[in-house]
Amino acid sequence: MVEMVIISFVTLLLLFGIIQFALLYNAKTILNYATYEAARIGALNYSHPESMRLALAQKLAILEPVSSLETESDYEKLINQREHFLGTFDSVACIKRLNPPNDAGGHWNELHKTPQSQRGIANDHLLYRDPVAKGAAVQSIQDANLLKISVTYCAKMMVPIVSQVVKKFMLSGAHNLALFNKQCYQANRFPMVAHAMMRMQTPVGKYGYKNSDCENITSLSSQLGG
Repeated sequence: MVEMVIISFVTLLLLFGIIQFALLYNAKTILNYATYEAARIGALNYSHPESMRLALAQKLAILEPVSSLETESDYEKLINQREHFLGTFDSVACIKRLNPPNDAGGHWNELHKTPQSQRGIANDHLLYRDPVAKGAAVQSIQDANLLKISVTYCAKMMVPIVSQVVKKFMLSGAHNLALFNKQCYQANRFPMVAHAMMRMQTPVGKYGYKNSDCENITSLSSQLGG
């Protein structure tokens, strides 16, 4: 009887762990695609944080289901999911622009103003523009027109026992965790990261993206007007 109890607990924990891993793997697959879509939309819209935020929320909303009315159509359910997720987006997801960096040197120019930004990086005639690298980031204007983003998303851990084990294990070394990731674990979520790169199709706006961790860029208003 004692052996059966011990084996049953271990087997149950292992089974729950497999289920939770499968759910997180599915979430990571969706996040990869959502990040690609956010970068694609950003490349068409001056790397504007709001456009990428909306694109990302639209794809990730499927991982954040909400209760719906029986009279709602499938389309209305999708819209409600996205609107509900946008309300909590800043606490469970963030977008960082890795390239072009804020210190992209002399490539930022007031002649290339973009929506809600006073400076931009030219995107036209790149073939004939000076390829000399400039600025602290030491990159050419052609390289500065590559949009690279990093998305951190806190996926829900819904399997009992396993979620608590992971939460306690990760928080036991919380002094090594970034604040945003720590908040994820405290909310029974698992932080995961995805990257995407896309060639800009419009001038790049110098929005207020920060090079620090996610907890410093969880407000959309802090990203505008750079």
